[in-house]
Amino acid sequence: MQSGLFIVLEGIDGSGTTTQSRLLAEWLRSLGHEVVLTAEPTRRPIGALIRQILQGRLTDDRGQPLQADETTMAFLFAADRSDHMASIVLPALAAGRIVVSDRHYLSSVAYQSLGVEMAWVEALNARFRRPDLTVFLDIEPAGGLARKQRQGNAAERYEQAATLERVRANYLAAIAHAHGAGERVECLDAARPIEAIQAALRGLLAPLLLG
Repeated sequence: MQSGLFIVLEGIDGSGTTTQSRLLAEWLRSLGHEVVLTAEPTRRPIGALIRQILQGRLTDDRGQPLQADETTMAFLFAADRSDHMASIVLPALAAGRIVVSDRHYLSSVAYQSLGVEMAWVEALNARFRRPDLTVFLDIEPAGGLARKQRQGNAAERYEQAATLERVRANYLAAIAHAHGAGERVECLDAARPIEAIQAALRGLLAPLLLG
């Protein structure tokens, strides 16, 4: 059986990765493809713990949010990613399905490098299968935060403009490293309307569907 395709969308908070992943999966299914839509952090045990930390919902006996430094977060994300790959991504690819993931290892490199050397985070994630196509949805932090506010979502750990400026810079550096390693990573302007971004995504993916 032919191996499936592994497609990943990346971007800072508010870039639209969740919306675009869903729309892309819907389009692929309309073409008759078997699609697995997934995301990191996952909804599995380690991913659920990560989400609690990011959202400030993991508290001590006094009800105060428990924090974790970026080294700890990097290990947690890597553990969640290992579980994600073994339980969801790799079996789906082996079955010939298309996997669309809202985030993968580049998110760890971009976010955890806020407090840890980027080379260390990259090494921690070196064992994971690389996507057939990664698309970075690029948006200025102010635009991403404004979009999140319009959605009415509560602010999470990294959602401050100055922090997201650093995350975006880390993404661009990590993408340069990925290009150097032969990975296919494309960048799209995520400040455009949802429909325009989706059309561009479909254009990038179409040649892979024919291959």
